[in-house]
Amino acid sequence: MKFTRITALLGLAQLTFHAGVFGTQKPFAKLSEEDLEKIENALAGLESEGMAEELEKTKQSLSDAVTNLEVVKKNSEETAQAVEAALETAGLKEEAKESVVENIALLGEKCKEFGGSKNRHSVVENDGKENSENGLIGGFMNPEDEHNKLLQRVKK
Repeated sequence: MKFTRITALLGLAQLTFHAGVFGTQKPFAKLSEEDLEKIENALAGLESEGMAEELEKTKQSLSDAVTNLEVVKKNSEETAQAVEAALETAGLKEEAKESVVENIALLGEKCKEFGGSKNRHSVVENDGKENSENGLIGGFMNPEDEHNKLLQRVKK
């Protein structure tokens, strides 16, 4: 039998085809308004179920993509601001490049230059031994004074 799905959907035993009075027309089926409503409702149900699931998946995927894009954009802006602040701190504001990557490379070169520099103001070179100046220890104690000689003899 032809059109078994439509027959099952309409709840009919079979479809009746008509060919006109003299059989000159192609066979056609007559459907009542009730039959057409059944078909319409079935098609709408199939479309809405499948499309609703697909629409929800697409909405969720789009929402996730937008969230990820916002996070990446925020991180990018924060990184650019941090690099700009670092350039200003290092005194390289005038030498700043167009892209963040180039600016990071510029900061790297400056760090390498600072690391190789021997001009360190905070490190005092000291071997732990006091050197006497003009024969004085610490700039004021003369080891040749009598009372200092007495101390030296007592220590021995």
